[in-house]
Amino acid sequence: GFRSSDSKAVCYMILFTVSCLWNVLVDMVTTYYVAEQIMMELGFRTFNGKMLDEVPTFTERFETYAMQRTLAENTFQYAFPSTFLIPFLLEPIATVLGPLMAGVWIVGSHPEIKGREAENWVAAIPIDLGRYADILLNMVLAILIFYFPGGYTHTLFIALGLCHLYIYAMDQYKVLRSVPSITVATMQVDWWAQAMLAPVCGIVLSCLVFKANCQGHGYCIQGMPLVGICTAAFWVHTIVHFLLLLYVVPFFGKPKPEEDPCKDLGYKDVASVMPCSWLTTNPVHCLRSQLIYKHSPPCRFWFSGKEHMLEVNEKIGSYFTDKIATGESFKQMHSLKSFRQQEED
Repeated sequence: GFRSSDSKAVCYMILFTVSCLWNVLVDMVTTYYVAEQIMMELGFRTFNGKMLDEVPTFTERFETYAMQRTLAENTFQYAFPSTFLIPFLLEPIATVLGPLMAGVWIVGSHPEIKGREAENWVAAIPIDLGRYADILLNMVLAILIFYFPGGYTHTLFIALGLCHLYIYAMDQYKVLRSVPSITVATMQVDWWAQAMLAPVCGIVLSCLVFKANCQGHGYCIQGMPLVGICTAAFWVHTIVHFLLLLYVVPFFGKPKPEEDPCKDLGYKDVASVMPCSWLTTNPVHCLRSQLIYKHSPPCRFWFSGKEHMLEVNEKIGSYFTDKIATGESFKQMHSLKSFRQQEED
């Protein structure tokens, strides 16, 4: 199992990224071979009149105008709007509105569903940190356009930036208005997301080596040796990038304090401000406290949003208490003017 939720999020992010990139690789290879066969059957020729099926090496065939144009168009359409925009336009419907409407219908049509079970049906889906993987995938698709002529480059990167602005705004709204709660206890997920950028940047170097070939930069290689050099450039950058992130970047970080600021904090200090603890999340302990030991008040089980139900009993290690949250009322908010008057009051 996972020791913490952050470790679980890291594993999910890495596996999700790898699986998506593998899917992209399979799609791109399939697209190449389908396009190649179609053009051969249609009798496409190179700029000097040679039939496409007469071109001897993979790299020469890949760099022909017909293949470059077709693969660039397919890459652009694969990226935008198919990957950059459409999934994120559907996400609020699939993860917020859809589950909420289904939950309301189920609770409303089944009177036997009450209490906490009814709340769970209409509660928002917990947010995960898989957005790192979504952003990494979008970046890889944008970088792939560098293998082709530059006609689509600026358009694709403008689309990437605008779509990421929308994704940022959507995630901010979800976190502030939809998700019940989220806790990120460590920088573990962020660090591994930075590490996953190493192969993404490695693709940039691979593209640079490929596009500089036979352009007067001191080398001109054809066939599979060019593929090998591009692959080597990718792995060299990935390894160097990862080593720099691992050993050099920490030197520029904020130094650790000489004295631990939390050295004098005890369980009582933390439990008085944090409702979630080993005791309040252990249902067996809560039942034992109430039914066997007859504590008064007993240790109550913690539910997100129900923190006011917890009561202080220092004898059994329960230190947290809170006031019930005031519900929002929208009865008077019929116009922007009335809303401003409420803000002034």
